[in-house]
Amino acid sequence: MKHLIGHVEGVWISKASHLEGIMNRIAERCGFHVVAQAFHQFEPHGATGVLVLSESHFSAHTYPELNKVYLDVFCCSPNFDTKLTSDVIEEEFAAMKGHWETISRFDPRNLERSWGRSPVFLVSGEPPI
Repeated sequence: MKHLIGHVEGVWISKASHLEGIMNRIAERCGFHVVAQAFHQFEPHGATGVLVLSESHFSAHTYPELNKVYLDVFCCSPNFDTKLTSDVIEEEFAAMKGHWETISRFDPRNLERSWGRSPVFLVSGEPPI
């Protein structure tokens, strides 16, 4: 599981409808499977949106006054290519620049290998010592 987070610069997106179109094109080009979506228009401008994916989620938050869009793509697919996704995002937003970080997330299938015993889930969220 990987989590791609970052932002693009040199982008002025003020309307939720514009953001929705761009995000859906990105999802299609990246092979994501959209199962639900929600968008919100801020006044006087700016928007936020989220696509719920069968693989997890894709969200974006626009800041037209800064010419930036902040993005978050969390994907459980073993085929998730963060480089391809960031390139597609920059292209679809016609960004001047992108800044990205990829975080490898917890994979419950690797618990036994990581901890040397069967998976144990604790309310505290901390792994057993």
